[in-house]
Amino acid sequence: RWRPGELELHFIHTGCGENCFYILPDGTTILNDTGDFYRPKYVGEIPFLPSAERLGGEWVARYISRVWPEKTIDYLIFSHWHTDHIGSMDIGQKPSPKAGWRFRDFGDGLRVNGFRCVAREFSFRRYLDHQYPSWGAYKSHDRISVELVRRWLQAEKPKGLAVEPFRVGALDQIALLRAPEKYKGVFSIRNLCANGVAWDGADGRHDYAAEHAAAAKDGRINQNTLSSAFVIRYGRFGYYAGGDVSGRLKRADGTEVDYEAAIGNLAGPVTVCKMNHHGCPDAMGEGFVRAVRAKAYVACVWDPWQLSSEKTLARLTSREIHDGRDPVVVPTLLTAKNAEKFAGRPFVKNIPAETRHGVHVAVKVAPGGGESTMYLMDARDESMRVVRRIGLSA
Repeated sequence: RWRPGELELHFIHTGCGENCFYILPDGTTILNDTGDFYRPKYVGEIPFLPSAERLGGEWVARYISRVWPEKTIDYLIFSHWHTDHIGSMDIGQKPSPKAGWRFRDFGDGLRVNGFRCVAREFSFRRYLDHQYPSWGAYKSHDRISVELVRRWLQAEKPKGLAVEPFRVGALDQIALLRAPEKYKGVFSIRNLCANGVAWDGADGRHDYAAEHAAAAKDGRINQNTLSSAFVIRYGRFGYYAGGDVSGRLKRADGTEVDYEAAIGNLAGPVTVCKMNHHGCPDAMGEGFVRAVRAKAYVACVWDPWQLSSEKTLARLTSREIHDGRDPVVVPTLLTAKNAEKFAGRPFVKNIPAETRHGVHVAVKVAPGGGESTMYLMDARDESMRVVRRIGLSA
């Protein structure tokens, strides 16, 4: 159980999205994305866990109930508009061979999944997203996810939900709400980027997306690149989360900037890094990895393509990049095909064997931000059985 003074980071595996829940040292809580995306052709390789009996968002709600006794979550933060991070609703879309849909009717006339399943069990105090209130910027958004959130906010704002845009560069927007004075000078959360706008490392911001839109022919930007990102600092411990930040953007003169690397340089070295874009081959580039040099990398996996590149894994485990250290690389599921493909590669020793069965990942940081421990828990049932402990020196 969480105790006052501890920082806990939970990566909840369901097989159909990215789901992160954080308990800060004074008991302030954050839900950072809850996805529900179904690709029937992947179920054989990446099953819904613990089972297909419930939706991904329902399993997330049950997990949170086991680690947090209250029914209110302080912050709901969405990184970007993709179903595997937010969920969706039934507005007449038809399943395709690549994507299927599963929804739950909670009796309000809407058929939904994702974060709405958590919102049925928990209330939220504050809401942040990367584009509010200008949804759909740069012709890049998930219409279904936006509509899901739009309708929910219309119902919740009159009840007192505080709704804000994610403020780039802010050091006080995602803040301790219960006992901030106890952790003054030792705990902070810095907003790094959102919607293609990045903190400049001082008192300003740089709008990479607007610059790209002006230089590019069609002005379109991948929604992943528009993700929000932040870094948590607690004593000597650091944690980076950036949704699906990835890609390159054009400068005004037509040349390109490695946007992911730029965000990594703002974050700086951390202890634990949630992988950008689930560790897909288009993310976790060398510039970014050299900037964060994490001791542990966690990928929330729901697609066989995620964390499937040998080049990516070679970077994540490079002793040269990581100052002679051997980082641990933790996918919430290492598929059988990828395990077979990687057999005999040097980086395999950095991937815990337990990940082949599907694991929840929890990081517990001691009071003051000193020692930290990563726990891998069997995701095939709700026992929270720890199958491996990994010490992380901050």
